[in-house]
Amino acid sequence: MPNTIPVKPSDLLIDEINPRIPLPNAGQREVQRELARHQGPKLLALARDILGHGLNPADLPIVMPFEGDHSRCIVLEGNRRIVALKALENPEIFAGAVDEGVLKELRNLSKEYQKSPVEDVLCLQVKDRDEARHWVELRHTGENGGAGIVPWSSDDVARFQSRTKGFDIHTQALNFLEKHGAITAEARREVPAASYRRLLGTPEVRAQIGIEWKDKKLKLLANKKDVAKALLYIANDLTKGTTKTQHIYTHEQRIQYANNLPSEIVVRPTKKSGNGIDAEGSQIEAGTKRATRNRRAKPRSRLIPSDCVLNVSDPRVREIEKELRYLSLEDFPNAISVLFRVFIELSVDTYIGDKKLSVGLEARLRQKLQQVLADLISRKSLTKEQASPVRRALQGDSFLAPSINMMNSYVHNANVFPAPGDLRASWNSLQPFIIAIWSP
Repeated sequence: MPNTIPVKPSDLLIDEINPRIPLPNAGQREVQRELARHQGPKLLALARDILGHGLNPADLPIVMPFEGDHSRCIVLEGNRRIVALKALENPEIFAGAVDEGVLKELRNLSKEYQKSPVEDVLCLQVKDRDEARHWVELRHTGENGGAGIVPWSSDDVARFQSRTKGFDIHTQALNFLEKHGAITAEARREVPAASYRRLLGTPEVRAQIGIEWKDKKLKLLANKKDVAKALLYIANDLTKGTTKTQHIYTHEQRIQYANNLPSEIVVRPTKKSGNGIDAEGSQIEAGTKRATRNRRAKPRSRLIPSDCVLNVSDPRVREIEKELRYLSLEDFPNAISVLFRVFIELSVDTYIGDKKLSVGLEARLRQKLQQVLADLISRKSLTKEQASPVRRALQGDSFLAPSINMMNSYVHNANVFPAPGDLRASWNSLQPFIIAIWSP
């Protein structure tokens, strides 16, 4: 049975036999560029929508494991979205593949995206192409007698727009929380919308948390800080999966949920019904500390995490380490990518000399890494799980993080542009290996 899993964007591979691609199996970089070339302004529109609203939670990408490696996945459905995400991460990949105007706008969007990039993509994982085939075909081959997607008529669209001029109660609640810093844009996308709407749409629940729904407006009947705390509690409860849809499906179940809310969460109204404050226009009282639960930390701006301790003994390598801890990934990605490559090789060379391994220092980096990896494993300085990213780095796909070929391309290929997210992912994967090299 398919199951949902979070996958890092750097571990999502574009399907190289995608129907949108004329020549299959052209390699990851060319497939991404061909999809961008095929989509043109549509890619820009999709990237802009992702930046503004996030990835569509009602339409998850369908993926399968890459050659048995469950940490990386091939995208069978949703390749356009993933290419748009990669364009936000590193638009320079598409230089020459899209019009200059599209590329310029992608660069502008990327600057905003880097402030809060997507860390994980929720995907539907299947075991192979056969398991996904029916759903992919149903998605792209028309109505199929009603089994597929049936588009709205112009009248349907008009009715929808006329009926949805105002936001639903759960959307207004999330707007209120985000506006006042109680929840981030990323965290709100994790809240199960249908269940949140179901609970807030129940009068008995509203009565317990100091809100009312009047004239299609969310009204606050108590202190804004207390209401925000209660709304956030319910959102977290649903996001963590403590309360699931089956637990609140009936009205009686939702009444029970309301009655079982913790006493410190229950809000006693201070205003009469009809005299509530509009949540859309409200302000948290001055001096009130904003809630920070569910706030996702901004990705670090330095390659080496501050809590990573390295006992680097070689003077030259130690100086490079200091620079990698100082330089900003957003401001100096090219300098960092080259220094990172040098840091890896000099670290490996030092280990080879100290341990007197048989491989010569003049050998290729790939050969030296293989020898050092084998030695660390034999000494039990590195587990098989910690060694796995290094083995992947040696496989030769130039557009995965981490990859020795990618690191070499940073130095020698003028058409490869390092992205902060790829560099962070590379260090995170290789950190146990690097720590083991420099362990006393």
